[in-house]
Amino acid sequence: MPSQVQGWPWPHEPAVRAAVAEHWGLRDELRPMEARASRTWQAGGHVVKLARDEPSHFSTGLLASERIERAGVATGAPVRTRARELCVPLVLGREPWVLAVLQRVDGSRLSMHAVSPVVMGEFLGTLHVIMRGCPMTGGWTPRDVLGHMTRGMTDGQPPSVRLMIAQAISDVSAYYGTAPPLQLLYGDGPGIFSVNGTDISAIIDWGGIRAGSVADDIGCWTAHGATDRITLPAYTAAFLEGYRHSNDLTAAAAAAVPLFQRLRIASRACYVTDPEALAATEAWMRRAFSSGGLPPGPPDS
Repeated sequence: MPSQVQGWPWPHEPAVRAAVAEHWGLRDELRPMEARASRTWQAGGHVVKLARDEPSHFSTGLLASERIERAGVATGAPVRTRARELCVPLVLGREPWVLAVLQRVDGSRLSMHAVSPVVMGEFLGTLHVIMRGCPMTGGWTPRDVLGHMTRGMTDGQPPSVRLMIAQAISDVSAYYGTAPPLQLLYGDGPGIFSVNGTDISAIIDWGGIRAGSVADDIGCWTAHGATDRITLPAYTAAFLEGYRHSNDLTAAAAAAVPLFQRLRIASRACYVTDPEALAATEAWMRRAFSSGGLPPGPPDS
């Protein structure tokens, strides 16, 4: 793997290698892997993952992936330490990190745009059924998520962008004021894998784990799944059809899906001041909710 991956060589890699050997007894060579929001290495049949996260939140995602793996869906579930811990905190330099060793899933990344919305919906419904019994403690709460977005509005953004974000936050906050049922959610665009290039064989990347209405996950996946070839309303209708194949969905939750679609799109503008990026997000929002359909959004995330 080229040394440029994730900024290699990385000066703290020896400390990571030592921690993996101490806590997991693994001494395989660490081979850097591509990653967007963490540092990862392949170590034999495992993946070593180092993330900037709170151990309690990180552990909640690992626990959920462990439960789903036991239910028959490959997730890159954690390999527990010698002390049976899910992960270990690690301070590198002055920065706190959390370290885990995961099972390496077979296959390769699969774009959600290569899978029909009915299949995607049925798959998410299955995940939600399994996750219904997972403890929510440690997952981000609606207040956490909305508070983070609120802090992401800055004076460096045009008024129209701040209004877009504020309105999305207000609408979802009002929905949560009706006290809808909450459960643990995947919380991010689908990190799906396939062993044959067509069918979903695994889902990884559990770092967005949160508690909330199932409409949150549905809104996220549908907002990212619609393209210029299938508009957001059409994609959402097919997705909900599939979701109902595997899980119940109340009328209130279905009606709330557009609120979370808007929230996910608006979240792409939070903490951003680059004019071109903000203009692209505003255009995405306008076209998503117009009769003209939706242009391709950012990839599966």
